Amino acid sequence: MKKPLKIILSIVVFFILLIIGYYLYQLFITPKLTKLNTPTFSYPRQSVVYKFFIRATTGSFTVTFGDKNMPAPQLTTEIEKDLQNIKSAGFDGIKLDYYFGANTYVVNRIAIHAAQQGLYPIGVLHGENSKPKARPFTAEEMANWQKFVAEEVENNKDIIYFWEIWNEPSIELFKYGSPEEFVQLLKATYPVIKKANPNAKVIVTLSAEGRDNTGFEDQVLALGGGDYFDILSFHPYGANPYLQEDLIKEAIACEKSLVTKYNNRWLLVIGEIGQPVSEVSEEEQARLAKFLYTEAAKNNLPVTWYYWSDERLPKDYEGTGGGANWGLIRHDGTKRPVFDVIKEFLQ
Repeated sequence: MKKPLKIILSIVVFFILLIIGYYLYQLFITPKLTKLNTPTFSYPRQSVVYKFFIRATTGSFTVTFGDKNMPAPQLTTEIEKDLQNIKSAGFDGIKLDYYFGANTYVVNRIAIHAAQQGLYPIGVLHGENSKPKARPFTAEEMANWQKFVAEEVENNKDIIYFWEIWNEPSIELFKYGSPEEFVQLLKATYPVIKKANPNAKVIVTLSAEGRDNTGFEDQVLALGGGDYFDILSFHPYGANPYLQEDLIKEAIACEKSLVTKYNNRWLLVIGEIGQPVSEVSEEEQARLAKFLYTEAAKNNLPVTWYYWSDERLPKDYEGTGGGANWGLIRHDGTKRPVFDVIKEFLQ
């Protein structure tokens, strides 16, 4: 009996070591081996925001992904499936959120899996949700911010070549101080990104509501803010509905005129746009998307659609304003009509 028991124990130990080795390999070796070629393009032509909600279940090996509970190992499988589907739909970029002061382990793993699919991640460097609110960083916060930026860019230098500073700094929800103070943020952040990855392109969104009613964009550029980014993004959102035909045309014309005024120093992109079905029917969402992509193509503008799937968010998710209902994929995992409309453009 002793010999069979030893054999069984040896087999158990072997499999335990095999499992531990696999996870150590994934944790430490895979990130070093995963690389994307330095892009020959200035910005991914067609991208999609990847929004997700993940919560670990205390005291168990399960997680909540959107509204679904699943074993923790299945999470990787589900994310990989999403990224494969994003790639097969024709997207070449994926936009991911990096929050200052938050744990970025999961988003970094998603970036690695995206790169393995040949998707170029676009990292958005957000401030903490709690601060600053319409104020700049203190000296201490700025030093910590620069450290955060340096670490994230350095850790991802072989897979992320596009970094956006802040998110919609001109509107109250995400505002960072005055135009003068935002220029100082750019001035403090741009060289940190370039030092950590000289091949990186820096993006800034100065107009986030279709019309620059506050003059924020013009003021930032007049103050020399344009020296501290490479790509100018705009989000031509309206309100109820978010995607409005006249406003889209007006915003494109305005941004093109602005770039011309500054001697075409920056590539112009639509860095985020979408339409929730809480405001319009699914058929109207699809029609508006077709209009948007047609106008963008006429003007040679890359587009990032907001966002991939409602299935990856709770139904009552507050982070999108009004719940999870913007996605190309419904909450039950089926495709909305807008999916086929956008896929046709991409392919």
